[in-house]
Amino acid sequence: MEVIRRHTDYALRALVYLAARPGLVVSAGEIAASEDIPLEFLLKIFQRFVKSGLVTSHRGAQGGFSLAKDPSGVTVLDVVETMQGKVAMNRCLLGKDGCPHGPRCPLKKSWIAMEEKLAAYMAGITLQDLVREQRSVFKEKS
Repeated sequence: MEVIRRHTDYALRALVYLAARPGLVVSAGEIAASEDIPLEFLLKIFQRFVKSGLVTSHRGAQGGFSLAKDPSGVTVLDVVETMQGKVAMNRCLLGKDGCPHGPRCPLKKSWIAMEEKLAAYMAGITLQDLVREQRSVFKEKS
């Protein structure tokens, strides 16, 4: 089971890259090369982030992207929901497209509890936390 899809993984890595460079405008090419993300894929991801207000696009010769919000105020849940929509442990919890057995399903309460815990866990991790974690990993390797 894949909870975090590839494009969401790319999105998180790209945003951590920006968060580690506060106030800087960084080219998509630099991020793509550093994080091993296909450039065209990254540009589509950033279109979504610009639209959602998480990233600012800067045009011109020195153009690129910057984080539009303080990294301590952007959570993993924000990124996942921007990329994938609401966190759902099972399709039965998706509302109108859910399972017809929902009202009598013995698993529904468990699915809801797991979904709530996963969402709360992701909401407790910020981009700033991930930047700190990344820096500590690099220090250990040095």
